[in-house]
Amino acid sequence: MASITDALNEALRHHREGALGHAEVIYRRILAVAPAEGDALNLLAVLCLQTGRAEEALDLAGQATRVNPAAAAFHITRADAAAALGRPALEADCLEQALALNPPAPQAAGWQRRRGRALAAMGDAPAAVRALKAAAALAPDDIDILDDLAVTLTRAGLTDEAETAFAEVLRRQPGHAGATRNLVSLWLNQAGDYLSLSEGGAPQGSSGHRATTAATLARRAVELDPGRREGWARLGLALMALNQPEPAADALRRALALPGMADETAEILINLGFLETRLGHFDAAAAALDQAEAQDPGRAEVLNHRGVLLHAQGRLPEAADVLTRAAATAPDDHRPLTNLATVLKDLGDDDGAEALYLKALALAPGEPAVHWQRSLARLLAGDLAMGWQEYEWRHQTGQMPPPDPSLTVLPEWRGPDPTAMAGTRLLVHAEQGHGDTLQFARYAALLAGAASRLGLARVGLIVQPALARLMALSLPGVTVVPPGATVSAADWDARVPLMSLPHRLGTTLETIPAQCPYLTPPPVEGWRARLAQAVPAGMRAVGLVWGGDPRPDDPVSALIDRRRSVPLAVLAPLAAADDVRFISLQKGTPAAQAATAPFPLLDWTGELRDFADTAALVACLDLVITVDTAVAHLAGALGRPVWVLSRTDGCWRWLRDRADSPWYPTLRLYRQESWGDWSATARQLAIDLVAKPIP
Repeated sequence: MASITDALNEALRHHREGALGHAEVIYRRILAVAPAEGDALNLLAVLCLQTGRAEEALDLAGQATRVNPAAAAFHITRADAAAALGRPALEADCLEQALALNPPAPQAAGWQRRRGRALAAMGDAPAAVRALKAAAALAPDDIDILDDLAVTLTRAGLTDEAETAFAEVLRRQPGHAGATRNLVSLWLNQAGDYLSLSEGGAPQGSSGHRATTAATLARRAVELDPGRREGWARLGLALMALNQPEPAADALRRALALPGMADETAEILINLGFLETRLGHFDAAAAALDQAEAQDPGRAEVLNHRGVLLHAQGRLPEAADVLTRAAATAPDDHRPLTNLATVLKDLGDDDGAEALYLKALALAPGEPAVHWQRSLARLLAGDLAMGWQEYEWRHQTGQMPPPDPSLTVLPEWRGPDPTAMAGTRLLVHAEQGHGDTLQFARYAALLAGAASRLGLARVGLIVQPALARLMALSLPGVTVVPPGATVSAADWDARVPLMSLPHRLGTTLETIPAQCPYLTPPPVEGWRARLAQAVPAGMRAVGLVWGGDPRPDDPVSALIDRRRSVPLAVLAPLAAADDVRFISLQKGTPAAQAATAPFPLLDWTGELRDFADTAALVACLDLVITVDTAVAHLAGALGRPVWVLSRTDGCWRWLRDRADSPWYPTLRLYRQESWGDWSATARQLAIDLVAKPIP
């Protein structure tokens, strides 16, 4: 026995000094004499591992554990061999046997950590979490164990626990590279999950909440690791989903400034090109898409967004060509088809547009954007029944704010129901712009007039503050809720969005409720006296609005506003009507142009506090000439003559190729002949104004 002990000591000395060949010869001589010598088996197994012979090591370590199953070190050597062979299940089993021998806490902690990692490699995340929690309990100050636990909690889907564990690592060791990287990855993965859930047909409230959560997570990620491109890119996507294009574009620009793979760069550039288009930065959009094309030639997304850009620039034939190529490149993608359909709609091809919308819906039947775009096309074409039905998708697009939370406590009224109980107290709530409210307020009066037939006990209306006084004066039988008043389920039984009423009541082109006037101004005597003094006898008083609401917080509306608004100088031909005195009705930023008007212009707008004041003045005018904005609807609803300048891609409510409007008998449309050019329209206005064709 002593000779074997001496031989083992000599072999171990050679082993430690790196003379592995000498050590191996001695180990094998010992085993030739004493094949059940456990230490020799184990040490030779260790040596085999060191020299890349893992299979032999596993066999030798297995023999050692059979000779002495109470030797924890033998089980660990066998675990090492299993790990070297990529057999995590066997490694975990060997570690479990070693741990069953009650090793000291520091050893047990390390072995539990290894066992947890092996179980994680097997895909058994719950068991891995249990092992790593046991390791953390044995060594509570070991940051690396806590980091491993956090990673494994993430894999197990226990993200809240993982976030807490990562945060604890960083509290103990700020700047810990692994924890920083993994916590950022956790947040970004969560953000990606929320973003994917926010797409498709989820209700906007849910979708908006998910995108908000994604943005919060991505912001945390970029704050913790501002040098990681993925964080800024994910933040940009989240802000895109929240319809915040300016900060989204800024995030994507910051992402581009950081290193990354070419395919990542192309993706970021494509999204940036889309955002720059929405912001009206057409040159920047083109530059981003050019770079994306260089990174990934022929990519369908680049073609799609370039088509959107060309459309926004009014280059419709070019847009149609590019989008046709995009649709051919990605035949299973509904987006190029939808965008191409919208371009065809603006080119006047209603049938072609409808065919493509239906094709897009076959690919993505629950995609709100397709239904929304189709609704506008159907309404424009005069197919009001289908248009109103599709218009109900508007609140799922993410492009419109959801109803005030105080309203959502009320169930939504779906229209007349003969089986429903009578006595419903119905609250109608305005949405979108002032012009939309002015146009569709007629439906609140219609409901009140037919309340008993519709089973309604009371009809209420919530409108924008600037419209509240006018509506209270104008709609008998309708309770106009004062601005800021609390909405309570004790007072109302159901609610309905104002612009859902045409659908709920089945309005068609033939049944539009066009009885005008349906608005009543406050007393007008003061304005009549003012006009009698300011406008000589025999001259006509013509109100003028040349700009809409720029809405800088809503880039989509801002783009449309730039197309519908007219620089006041363009209307200089109206000066040819020498028997007209123009009165400004222009409010907001464009009103500053009045100082350099190309003709005499009376301006009392400083006295117009709300739409009731404006209505009183409009009621005294001979004619109103306006771009497509709220005053057009105000004048029409008051039954006053109104001429409306309508952009080439005119609003759906004015229908296709009509000079009149079934919504307002006194309204006349002047359509822009070419995108962005109002000169011909202004000349025609002047010709007609001189000819005095005021109805």
